[in-house]
Amino acid sequence: MPQMKMPQQQLTDKDIAGDVLTGIKHMAQGYMHAILESQNQTLHQTFKDFHDQYLDDHWQVFQIMEQNGWYKVPMILDEAQQQLQQQL
Repeated sequence: MPQMKMPQQQLTDKDIAGDVLTGIKHMAQGYMHAILESQNQTLHQTFKDFHDQYLDDHWQVFQIMEQNGWYKVPMILDEAQQQLQQQL
């Protein structure tokens, strides 16, 4: 039986950055949960330090994605203007 050749798909920089950003978000959420549940002050501070580092990492990856046009956050003013135009 002949083997089927699966098409190879290349990950783009945008794909990789998006996956990294998603992973960072999940890790930050996990550390926030650990901070809120920790009873030991040393452990609490350790989790907080890790959480803060993930927030810094998130900002850096977000900036790269935004600068490359890979992540566009809708502006509230833009949305309000669009709604106003639709009403006219």
